[in-house]
Amino acid sequence: MTTSVKPLIAITMGDAAGIGPEIIVKTLHLEEIYRICRPLVVGEGTTMHKTIELLKSPLKLHAIEKVAEVKGEFGTIDLLDLHNLNQTEVILGQICLPCGRAAMEYIAKAAELTLAGKVKSLVTAPINKEATKLAGYQDMGHLEYLAHITGAPEYATMLVTGPLSVVHLTTHYSLKDACKLVTKERILAKLKLTHDSFLKWGVKQPHIAVAGLNPHAGEGGLFGGEEIEEIEPAVKEAQHLG
Repeated sequence: MTTSVKPLIAITMGDAAGIGPEIIVKTLHLEEIYRICRPLVVGEGTTMHKTIELLKSPLKLHAIEKVAEVKGEFGTIDLLDLHNLNQTEVILGQICLPCGRAAMEYIAKAAELTLAGKVKSLVTAPINKEATKLAGYQDMGHLEYLAHITGAPEYATMLVTGPLSVVHLTTHYSLKDACKLVTKERILAKLKLTHDSFLKWGVKQPHIAVAGLNPHAGEGGLFGGEEIEEIEPAVKEAQHLG
């Protein structure tokens, strides 16, 4: 695979006071990454420089202003520098409003590039939801913020490992509130979204299993009624819909 045809992937830097920059630098030490894609970090230059120095990394930073300037060469970190942080406000391991604001701006820029077709996809380094809340963001997590940016009417978190994909019914709720959201309507909507998405991805007959909520899936109602009242009816209706 030549460099010119490798997909360009945007990587958001995450919270400058957190582990995101370190994870990125350590990951881009792996030559295998460059065999399959051209990574482009969307972040802030001084933070990345300091991280490279802290880790005593041999990697070089290549700051760019346009996506067309990406080198995509192993040993070089291509960086789209948003110049949106004052380093005097960044204390490693500490929550701060500027870091929260900047982290969300990296996500917004990476999403903009993806939607415009300038990059193939995006990967996100960790953010701190306390910091993003301080910065005034109501959509504090990646999922909700990306849904807001893209205008997606339906969305879900999906974790993938090998042949197994796990779709979450809820995200970013306390356990108490999450249990209240286990409803027939919500489960059915997620089942439809999952089924339709896999069809779009070329899986002709998606096999979907639905987990219970309570111990032993409620054991016939002995340990909770959500399985009988909400989960089973949703599964049966989904089966009826095909």
